[in-house]
Amino acid sequence: MYVHIGKDVVINSENIISILDIESLEKKKKLEEVLQNLKISGNIIDVSEENKKSLIILEKNDKILGYITNISSSTIAKRASR
Repeated sequence: MYVHIGKDVVINSENIISILDIESLEKKKKLEEVLQNLKISGNIIDVSEENKKSLIILEKNDKILGYITNISSSTIAKRASR
């Protein structure tokens, strides 16, 4: 099943590894650490329109990618579980 994550972007829910709340990560100053540990700093696609709420980590074509979106992590989780 495909999940709309903002703008005109949809991703396959089967590829999702994790959905993280950006506010929580930024409060704990862990966002950069997470990106570095996953080695995806250079593979981030920002579709948030300057209103960052969620980081979606997924595997696509044997590559780990991150999408930053303006949709809350709970909404994306609900969409992915349908």
